[in-house]
Amino acid sequence: MIYLKTNPVGIDIQIQRMQEYLYDKLNTSWGCDINAYGRAYIDEDNDTSIKPIVFKGGVDYKEVLTDDKVDAQFFFVEENSETISNSCISSNNLNLIFIVNDLRKVKGSVTHYADEEIKEEVKSYIKSFWEMQSVIKGKDSLDGFDVSQLKFLYPYFVFKISGSINNY
Repeated sequence: MIYLKTNPVGIDIQIQRMQEYLYDKLNTSWGCDINAYGRAYIDEDNDTSIKPIVFKGGVDYKEVLTDDKVDAQFFFVEENSETISNSCISSNNLNLIFIVNDLRKVKGSVTHYADEEIKEEVKSYIKSFWEMQSVIKGKDSLDGFDVSQLKFLYPYFVFKISGSINNY
C-alpha cells in the first residue's frame, strides 16, 4: 500500500514523486506486499528509544521499524533539518530506508541471499531523482534508531541509500 500526502509542498513534493515511482516499479517487479511511505519523523520516547514514525492520515502515526505484516517497506528520513539554498534551488540530504522482512517473497526466484539484487534494482529506479552518495546494508543502516526488537538474520534485510535531493 502506498501512503501519500495531499498537496505536498517543499521537499515532500520530490519525496512523493520518488515514492510513487519506486512503489509502481517494485510492485510490478516484486509482486509482493509493499508499504511505501513518504517522509518519516523521528520519535524520541523518553530519550531511550528513537524510532521513525510515518503519518498515515487524520491524527494517526505508525512506527515503521517493526512491522512484520508486510514483505517489504520503505520510507525517507531527512538527514538533518538544514536546507541548503542557492538562488532558487534548495537541497536536502535524505536517506531512503528499505526493510525487507522476507527476501524469499521479494526475490523468490533467487536461491541465494538476494541482498545485492534488491539493492541494485532499487538504485536503478531512483538514480534519476537524486544524487546518491552512499549505501549501507545491515544493522548500521539503522544507526541512531532503537533496533533492540530486530533480528538481522536471513530472510530479513535492511539497507539505506543516502543522497542529496533538490526540492524546489
